[in-house]
Amino acid sequence: MPNFTPITLAIAHINDTHSHFEPTPMSLAIPGLDERIYANVGGFARISSVVKAFKEEAKLTTDGFLFLHAGDCFQGTLYYSLFKGEANATMLNLLRPDAMALGNHELDLGNASVSRFLDQINFPLLAGNWDVSNECDQKLCPVKGKRQLLPFDPLHKIASVMLKQFGDQHVALFSVALDKMADIAMPDADTPFVNAKQTILDTVAHIKEHLGTNHIILLSHLGYEQDLKMAEEVDGLSVIVGGHSHVLQGDFSNLGLGDMGPYGRLIQNTLVVQAGCHAFALGKLHVTLDAQGKVSEYSGSNYLMLGRSLSMDASWDQSLPAEAFTQAKEYLAQQANVLHCRGDETIKSVLNERYKPAVEKLKSDVVTKLPARLRHIRVPDEKGGSEIAPLVCEGFLHAARNRGHQVDFAIHNAGGVRVSLEQGKLTAAEVAGRLLPFAIDLMLYKPTGLQVMQALEGAIDNATNNNVEGTGDGSFPYTAGLKYRYECEKPKGSRLTLLEYRDEKGTWLPIEPGSIYSVVSSAYTSQGKEGYDSLKHLAEPPYSIDVTLSESFIEYARTQESLVIMPTTCASYVPCPACTSE
Repeated sequence: MPNFTPITLAIAHINDTHSHFEPTPMSLAIPGLDERIYANVGGFARISSVVKAFKEEAKLTTDGFLFLHAGDCFQGTLYYSLFKGEANATMLNLLRPDAMALGNHELDLGNASVSRFLDQINFPLLAGNWDVSNECDQKLCPVKGKRQLLPFDPLHKIASVMLKQFGDQHVALFSVALDKMADIAMPDADTPFVNAKQTILDTVAHIKEHLGTNHIILLSHLGYEQDLKMAEEVDGLSVIVGGHSHVLQGDFSNLGLGDMGPYGRLIQNTLVVQAGCHAFALGKLHVTLDAQGKVSEYSGSNYLMLGRSLSMDASWDQSLPAEAFTQAKEYLAQQANVLHCRGDETIKSVLNERYKPAVEKLKSDVVTKLPARLRHIRVPDEKGGSEIAPLVCEGFLHAARNRGHQVDFAIHNAGGVRVSLEQGKLTAAEVAGRLLPFAIDLMLYKPTGLQVMQALEGAIDNATNNNVEGTGDGSFPYTAGLKYRYECEKPKGSRLTLLEYRDEKGTWLPIEPGSIYSVVSSAYTSQGKEGYDSLKHLAEPPYSIDVTLSESFIEYARTQESLVIMPTTCASYVPCPACTSE
């Protein structure tokens, strides 16, 4: 019989790093200073230093140490745009995580990119509800059979489980990702994702019955709300280390970053943790599990990792006055959720020598300027919608028409735009590395007016969960040359109460259901993902115009002396009263 005894673990965790190997400029509020300041926060070199120190501390106070990544390392910066998964493999190998979960963005370009990544990494990639057992053997880059992949086990109908031994005890780890993966990413059709909850239930039961441990950690890429739901509904999970929704647990209002609730949510004896995104934060957890695997005690926090430099702006063009600098440094040194640390020199060296020169070249390429900040938000709120997404759509039109294509209008999903843009110069690096990091093509396609109407309504229904179980608010559509009004309370099929396009003379005309229109969108949207289902049934398939998202916007931005908010608001969203009152 196995010897079930309590265990105390130290767990360092990150998630959704999205190729942010370097520190990220972050706007912080300092009491006593009239304006927010910028600090370079996080980065892989600092994560490495903090994790190494935490591991040494853990030897004295715990039974074991784990360093976990809850998925989504791909995309996000120029390091991915230029080097794809190879840079992530190299840098993550230097961090030496014990395990990483498969995230949805790992599959933005299909299985082949994951296959190459698996060939390069030195740690396990957990993908417990990804069934790769029937993948075609003739592929050039398959994932099936890769040594580092722990996928769905179709024989036992469970996730493959990783066992870590600490003394005479074992801790079981497995992972699941969103089972609607095909709706938000591009896994190959012969490698489906099976139901996440059922996989968790069956795997937990198998671990307890056959693997001789009650200490079970789920490495999740389901999103925070689903993690809380799994903690509520599944008995037997000890800790859920999550990702996908970029939740920075903890009260960071002392830095002007808000309060997303306490670090660690204990629900039905299961602890749920998540550590923000973009490598700016690291979770440091001490947790004691009793003999049954239930959390009996825990402590810890998410920490922002800072160096020495501070500035008045994100591009570091304006230095802080000496008095303000001293005041800010003294205040930050007193904050319990801030770590001041030096970065790991080995990681700095590899980054600087192997990857950074190509990135720096693009950082010096200024494409235009921004007189004021341009806000990005996915679903419009009381302040309005995204100010940058419509400009991105204008870039689509510009690129398509410059290449001789007759295009009526452009549509782009809000999730394809990743950040707001700060006042100041805009570089090619900012566009390709942060604003539009997804290295996918623009596609031209010809839907009917009815298909356009159905696509827009379906995408907004999906983004707002309007009588459907959506896949996230990233599907919300922004446009150029196309104007619509969506009213939440209207019956399905008639929620678009206005739908017009702008003709060559600049006149707004109604979209006719039976007419054919020429539209430009990303390869992702044009394939009918996330509510754009009607685009799956085009008379002719979309075709590439051989320009990527970032290339189109860079071309457009170079033609503008400055980027300002579009004078016409094309996306009009009227939420339901219940949504307004919340």
